[in-house]
Amino acid sequence: MIYAEYIARDRSIALEIFRHLGHQDWVSDEDDRVLNIGRTMKIGPEPHYMCWWRIKSMARMDGWEDYFRTPEGRRYAQTSPVPRAMSFYRCGLYDEIIGEGRLPGGLHLVEFFAADEASDAELAGWFRERAKSKDAGRLGHVIRRVGLTGPDPGGMAVWTFQTYVEAEPFLRRRHKGGPARLVDVGLYRNFGEDIA
Repeated sequence: MIYAEYIARDRSIALEIFRHLGHQDWVSDEDDRVLNIGRTMKIGPEPHYMCWWRIKSMARMDGWEDYFRTPEGRRYAQTSPVPRAMSFYRCGLYDEIIGEGRLPGGLHLVEFFAADEASDAELAGWFRERAKSKDAGRLGHVIRRVGLTGPDPGGMAVWTFQTYVEAEPFLRRRHKGGPARLVDVGLYRNFGEDIA
């Protein structure tokens, strides 16, 4: 399961401070940060920044709430500078249809898609078939929201390319129908490497 944070920069905070704190200070053996990216060259829709955490199950949400009710959790919430420099304006819960570990470096093309009626197997098969194309980048992740816990259109796929030139044929490609309807696309880089 993926817990996705949608993040905006508080413009009253200097970019250098935002860049420093945006790597986040949360550490836990139970949470794995698989992606922390920023929209680059202003190509694409909101969110401008995303951070995805792999969690074992919905039980982790109960664990987080329990922790933030403890004296230690309250102290962390009061003293961490991260939520003061970053606006976590929305978060969502997602099933991980395809997950290939942590995102490597490069140019990340995020496809936003709708696929409320498709099964996980249909989605996985469709994206893996598209990944076989010679102009496809590395398919790293495909996630779909749990119920309505994330914003529309509800699904995201992340492809990684080395350059814009390498990504161009994939961007120009007309996708045939399938179990997912592509709604939008954004270009991102790993946090701190993006051009704001």
